[in-house]
Amino acid sequence: MSANGSQYYKKCPFSKRIPLSYALKNEAKNVNAISMWITRNWQENWYPSNTINKDFVQKGYTPIFIFYWFADDISPKFVQKNKTKYFDTLKKFAKYLQKIKGKKIVILNPEYNENGMNDSEDFDILQAQSILLIKKYDKNAKVGVCLGDFGDYNKIWDEYNWNLNSKSLKYSAKLSDFIAFQEMRAVTRNKKEQILNTPYRALAFAEYLHQKYNKPTFLAYIAISSYKAQNIQKEVFATFQKVLPIMKNSANLLGINLFNYIDVPNHKGYFKTAEKYFGIKNADGKKKVSFSEFIKLK
Repeated sequence: MSANGSQYYKKCPFSKRIPLSYALKNEAKNVNAISMWITRNWQENWYPSNTINKDFVQKGYTPIFIFYWFADDISPKFVQKNKTKYFDTLKKFAKYLQKIKGKKIVILNPEYNENGMNDSEDFDILQAQSILLIKKYDKNAKVGVCLGDFGDYNKIWDEYNWNLNSKSLKYSAKLSDFIAFQEMRAVTRNKKEQILNTPYRALAFAEYLHQKYNKPTFLAYIAISSYKAQNIQKEVFATFQKVLPIMKNSANLLGINLFNYIDVPNHKGYFKTAEKYFGIKNADGKKKVSFSEFIKLK
């Protein structure tokens, strides 16, 4: 497994690290893409292009790059202050993409619509410029902006909160190949019913985005923590089996990406302890009860 990506930890059943594609080929035949996060301190040797081509592309997996430069520090002031550094990294990343063969997917600044960013016209222009820059260097890259699904989780259709993002999508949505979004839930922040409704909420949000912007949609990552909720996590993936065909038909859904394949014991974030349990496998590599439902997704 990648030293910087998903990996089995101290109790790894393998004697040495192996390509993630090897594990997926044997365990999850329904998977056809592998995602990698490009953070502010990203270095090219995290995901060497020759390794991506050999272990992923040649094995039939589409690389998905989630460009997460601003991360949780994002705010109008932070963006304005760091714009030059951001574009320096983005240009470096765009040149790196040229070395990777075939189709690749780039998801820009996931969850950017927080900390006062959801109605930022300046950030909309920045995102549009980012898309143009990437496509200037790599015409094989499919690029899309990515919203966080924030709002009233007691509702399925939450048009009021979703409409708050309009000012930040005027230009970038037109240039995007798709509009991406994410769904994250855990008992540390959400009620049981809110978690169980995630597939229906995802369907509604995807339909809303498709109708409003006339673009394909992409579920950039789904994260359902199993912390004190193993059976809930299982049920959510079981419901997604029913919902995904509808999403493909009514929202032109291009794909769905799992946040973590394997638990990350040192992960920290908004969901507190639950952050460590977003995988469908435990940190020691053992399958959770949700695994059998996940591999049925198509």
